[in-house]
Amino acid sequence: MDRFNAVMERYFMPVAEVIAEQRHLKAIRDGIITTMPLLIIGSVFLIIAFPPIESWAAFMEPYVPTLTIPVDATFGIMGLVAAFSIAYNLGKSYEMDPLSSGVLSVAAFLIATPHSEEGNIPLNLMGSEGLFVAILIALFTVEVFRLMEKRDFVIRMPAGVPPSVWRAFTALIPGFVIVCMVWGVSLLLQTWFSLSLHEVVGAILREPLQAMGSSIWAALLAIFLIQLLWSAGIHGISVVASVMAPIWYSLADENQAAKVAGEELPNIVGQQFMAIWIAVGGSGMILALTILFVLRARSRHLKSLGKMTIWSSFFNISEPVIFGAPIVMNPIMIVPFILAPMAVGAFTYIVMALDLVGRPYAVVPWTTPAPFSGWLTTGDWRGAVLMIANILLAMAIYYPFFRAWDRKLAEEEVVDEETVEGTDAGSSVKM
Repeated sequence: MDRFNAVMERYFMPVAEVIAEQRHLKAIRDGIITTMPLLIIGSVFLIIAFPPIESWAAFMEPYVPTLTIPVDATFGIMGLVAAFSIAYNLGKSYEMDPLSSGVLSVAAFLIATPHSEEGNIPLNLMGSEGLFVAILIALFTVEVFRLMEKRDFVIRMPAGVPPSVWRAFTALIPGFVIVCMVWGVSLLLQTWFSLSLHEVVGAILREPLQAMGSSIWAALLAIFLIQLLWSAGIHGISVVASVMAPIWYSLADENQAAKVAGEELPNIVGQQFMAIWIAVGGSGMILALTILFVLRARSRHLKSLGKMTIWSSFFNISEPVIFGAPIVMNPIMIVPFILAPMAVGAFTYIVMALDLVGRPYAVVPWTTPAPFSGWLTTGDWRGAVLMIANILLAMAIYYPFFRAWDRKLAEEEVVDEETVEGTDAGSSVKM
């Protein structure tokens, strides 16, 4: 155990911590998370428009066009919101004016977006299709702004000028340069190659990354890394989502668009798959483990921990168990902690690929308890059954490791009690 902990602390944790704190990845992660309330609001209307009960769905069918207006207004501006929020968070990390950073990023993003023949901005490019362009534009905007501010290529106002005024003038020259650079690149691409920046980024980045990210192998690798990071005491989903969140949200948005259009859902892996299906009880399928604590533990430590944490596990909060059991740096429990969500992920993917259960299209809060989350994300009652089956699968994987650990803890508690009793008896004789 000591050797394992030493290897993790020496080689793995420093690298993971650097990735977790890298400012650009952190800004991307925090910026995309900003879109979550919009996606949940849109999903509420999506579930109402396409309810999981057939009779209700037939009743709601005439109202679908009206009910999907809020869906388009929320899912449909994911890229636009990300352009602002990523630049805002990155500018804030540099201690620059975050509001100016966000506003300039939005302007640059709109300039990079081609208009339709009627002069309208395509709504699809404001959503997930434009997400990767939004990320690149946001990072570019802040870095150019920062460089010009560092080189003092800005207008400085005298002391006493209101902050709102000097911020606007400080952003004036950098903003002009950013707008001209993005406009110039877009104009050159359109004139020479008849392409937009969105088409170039889509061909080079978005389409290959989405194709790779939607595979079961990419999902299993992501799950493995998330669980391994948690095993070292690092918030695994935060690190991995810094890289993968744009892909997962784009895949989720594709399913939403297909659902509204009445088409077959193209993706199994996406935001819902990673946040809901393989994290029942939180990272590591912890609900399965807390059920074992309550029902089968003999050691007082695990029995009492299970009674205290099972309620939070129902709402997918896993930290009390991960750090309280602990799972962190525990070689006995790290194996099932990694294996259980990977097995659940593979099983869920196979079942959905065989069309035995519907694919997820709605985004629900990550605290939605199972099995309701499985039903709501898929609109299929069999999703709830599959989620219960996943919990049972995770319990079966955890059980032999849990029994060995529980037995060890119970024996240690007996030894501690005998030691205490012996000490007390010795003290009484001495008196």
